[in-house]
Amino acid sequence: MRYRALVAYDGTDFVGWQTQRGRGRTVQQTLAEAFATALREPVRIVGAGRTDTGVHATGQVIAFDVSRAPSDVAAVERSVNGILADDVAVRQLERAVDDFDPRRDAIQRAYKYRIWNAPVRSPTERRTSWHVRWPLDVEAMEAAARVFVGQHDFASFQGADKIERPSVRRVDRSEIVREGEWLTYRIEANAYARHMVRNIVGQVVEVGQGRCTADEVAEILRACDRQRAAPPAPPQGLFLEWVRYE
Repeated sequence: MRYRALVAYDGTDFVGWQTQRGRGRTVQQTLAEAFATALREPVRIVGAGRTDTGVHATGQVIAFDVSRAPSDVAAVERSVNGILADDVAVRQLERAVDDFDPRRDAIQRAYKYRIWNAPVRSPTERRTSWHVRWPLDVEAMEAAARVFVGQHDFASFQGADKIERPSVRRVDRSEIVREGEWLTYRIEANAYARHMVRNIVGQVVEVGQGRCTADEVAEILRACDRQRAAPPAPPQGLFLEWVRYE
């Protein structure tokens, strides 16, 4: 029997989502151990997205199988949250169809990235935002953000490694909004290339600094060359907001 859950976590003290021997504390393993304790059987957790070290989530979706259905799902949810540390929580637990796959069945995912744009840092927000102290041209950043809407090859904004990975993605929303000292970038897409959101944010901030223009960002996107793009934004400002299914 398969169950699904909506999960939130502060990624600061995790080395990322995915369990790997010797890596340290991961979200996947932490959840697996908590559910195994509450359900009294081994549990393998599958997630909708593999967030990196320091990245947060308010709407991660997970699934797992159990050999017998719990008599009280709400009680299991309470038990798991009682076991988990304060930086991760199960927001909702429910029965799922047996073939539900949180990653492959997803049709759209949304991320947000938070920037604290002020001369002085905010100590209370340092774990969940990027402090950019210099002034930023938000109108120019808005124009740059719009460049990414549509279907494109995001090879220029894909994290480099030795593994060949698909990089064509469809972006349905890419925008940045200012509220006081806060800049929030939001993106919705059918899927993401590795480190794609942080790389986009790094590029958009360079536009805000006047180091390049929206037209130049479009050229970088078309070039499919990671060497031409800006360095990535740091991980702590990034949140997986939600995952959508049909």
